[in-house]
Amino acid sequence: MSISPGDRLGLFEIVSQIGQGGMGVVYRAHDTKLNRPVAVKLLAEELGDAAARRRFQREAQTASSLNHPHIITVFDAGEWEGRQYLVMEFVDGCTLSEWAQRENRNWRAILDLVLGVADGLAVAHDAGIVHRDIKPSNILVANNGYAKLADFGLAKLTEKSQEEETRTLTAGETRPGMVVGTIAYMSPEQASGKPLDARSDIFSFAVVLYELLAGRRPFEGATDLELLQTVIHGASQPLPSGLPIGLRMAVDKALEKDPRERYQSMREFVLDLRRLLRHTGEAATARRKGPFRLWVASGALAVVAGLAAIWQINLRRADTHPIRSIAVLPLQNLSGDPSQEYFSDGTTEALISGLAQIHALKVISRTSVMRYKGTTRPLPAIGQELGVDAILIGSVQKAGSRVRISAQLIRASSDSHLWAQEYDREISDVLKLEGEVARAIAQEIRIQVTPEERTRLTAAHSIDPAAQEAFLLGRYHGWKFNEKDLSEAIGHFNRAIQLQPDFAASYALLSRTWIERGVWGGMGFREVEAPARTAALKALELDPNLAEAHTCRAHILSDYDWDWSGAEKEYQRAVDLDPNSLDAHNFYSVLLMTLGRFPQAIQEAERAVALDPVSSAIHSTLGRVLYRARRYDAAVPQFKRAIELDSQNFGAYTRLAEVYLQTGKAQEAVDLIEQSLRIRGADLSKSSVLGVAYALAGRREDALAILRRVTAGNPSRGEHEDALLYFALGDKNRGFEWLTRAYDRRQLVIFDKFDPRFDSVRSDPRFQELVRRLRIPD
Repeated sequence: MSISPGDRLGLFEIVSQIGQGGMGVVYRAHDTKLNRPVAVKLLAEELGDAAARRRFQREAQTASSLNHPHIITVFDAGEWEGRQYLVMEFVDGCTLSEWAQRENRNWRAILDLVLGVADGLAVAHDAGIVHRDIKPSNILVANNGYAKLADFGLAKLTEKSQEEETRTLTAGETRPGMVVGTIAYMSPEQASGKPLDARSDIFSFAVVLYELLAGRRPFEGATDLELLQTVIHGASQPLPSGLPIGLRMAVDKALEKDPRERYQSMREFVLDLRRLLRHTGEAATARRKGPFRLWVASGALAVVAGLAAIWQINLRRADTHPIRSIAVLPLQNLSGDPSQEYFSDGTTEALISGLAQIHALKVISRTSVMRYKGTTRPLPAIGQELGVDAILIGSVQKAGSRVRISAQLIRASSDSHLWAQEYDREISDVLKLEGEVARAIAQEIRIQVTPEERTRLTAAHSIDPAAQEAFLLGRYHGWKFNEKDLSEAIGHFNRAIQLQPDFAASYALLSRTWIERGVWGGMGFREVEAPARTAALKALELDPNLAEAHTCRAHILSDYDWDWSGAEKEYQRAVDLDPNSLDAHNFYSVLLMTLGRFPQAIQEAERAVALDPVSSAIHSTLGRVLYRARRYDAAVPQFKRAIELDSQNFGAYTRLAEVYLQTGKAQEAVDLIEQSLRIRGADLSKSSVLGVAYALAGRREDALAILRRVTAGNPSRGEHEDALLYFALGDKNRGFEWLTRAYDRRQLVIFDKFDPRFDSVRSDPRFQELVRRLRIPD
């Protein structure tokens, strides 16, 4: 059944047909009562059942309740000869696609047009309405350059399942009766038939914006099925490199496959786009006018404008303090493949390492920044938590043998843009890239780079891509402190070395991983010594200026060789090479604690905390140093902070328990040690540490039961802790027998000279003779 010009639908007289789509036919009409042009959409006949009519009335009422200048207003809804119709405001203009085709539009003009539509969509979302059919043909542009979003609230008109609707849609149109969307503009969850929320509209809007900016859609396919699969699983094509990096990053974020990784609200997306327009507009104005030239009107207006200008200048000056500290937030993985997280994490760490070589710049370490992976927290809040002046954000995309890195430097206090750049390189040049980024940022923020630092930043050589991938996988697993991942990391590092025998960094991290395996993994303290030592020496042979290699060498000299002066020289060299090396400062503080140089040890531990302010392990180390310095009141809050940051840090529980044992809180210590052992999955009945706590808490029989179990069979490990259990039970002779075994085996006894746990035997000549073996200077 058709309708012709001159026909009437109540008060509305049809003038001409102006469009036709899957929902039906759109006509230009005349409102005879109010004497104004309107648009009438007459719905397809197959949508005429009673249930559909009820839903249509409900949706029409909801859509008409939205009062926003960038949303088409719904005036009326009715029925004509059994068919539903809508009466809406008439937009004299064209669709968004036609607008874009009329002439080339720059990105600023595009944003100026569509941001109003985005704001209208945010208002709809606030009202609980999801459009579900965002596409260029549903955005109308008036001849005066004003854009409006149409067809609101129609997406839920049919009761067909999302899966059925998806199967019947084509790439270029919405078929009759199908009002859910067009494949090319669908979100992955929409194309998969999953439940939708406002984040689906955010994705679709980003597809429209992408198409306007690039002149092509982000997802393509030769057939409907291929396109559908690309929308659900495929990565979007990169936006043109000539666009501002902030704009590309915002669109990339809105196009994330996982809704949890997208902007969580349209308002957040709009805010970022408006901020980008504002900042780039200010920069363009500054370039045109010069830094200090002001144009003002005459008379009183000139005074007002002048005062406003002075206020703005003072505001800018207040926010132009030098950048002296920086945090590199985890780079976003744009590959669309979660298995590539190791690559984005590794690239993040590489950028941290590059910047960390600049002495004048404080760089937050990896552990703290990785806590913000995938966060939606505002950058000023993150900057305040980390205590930094600037934050580097960005993304990385690996495609074949090439890698694209986008980076943007933001002033943390004001969330204002400072610098942006994109790098497209062969993977073999990734090591060179970290130095290039560091030099560019240093130049931008005018930080001093010494000639030696500049040389190191440009000294990186090309690397075999397969070796680089193995290295990144090794580093990725090496940060997971358990036997399985540490063992896997060692395998990856060995493969990297096999592929590229001169890979010094891989040798250094191989050494470190062996050391960690002796602490957190399934191997003993002495078992890991030989491979850790060999790898550290090889790393130094290949690259004497590698800070990580000096740190590993220092670790071995102190823990295994008891060569204190040699270890200190290595730590100092590591700090000279990389003043932001968390490991160097952290382990150097432990060495100074071992030597009883507590003021220096505390200072180094506090530097480590400054580099890694939200690291549980680093706060625990500072607490450990304060404990050995017998500053118990200061140690307690550090251990509590460590537990607050990581409730699974079982070492922090045990170390806090040691403080409580020294301050007469034995039962609290027992509770903490039991909790620590449960977290670790250890056998409470075979823990000498728990036995000591039992003994000091007056639970002698429980302590003796543990002693019988741990000393049965003359174990090759644990003599040191077993000795402490004998001492706690008052059996000094057996205690010194086991402690002597620990010294003979060169177990980890280097802290004994200043350890409060040995206060009960400190004056005993046998103890004094044993600690003399350590050759710690008085």
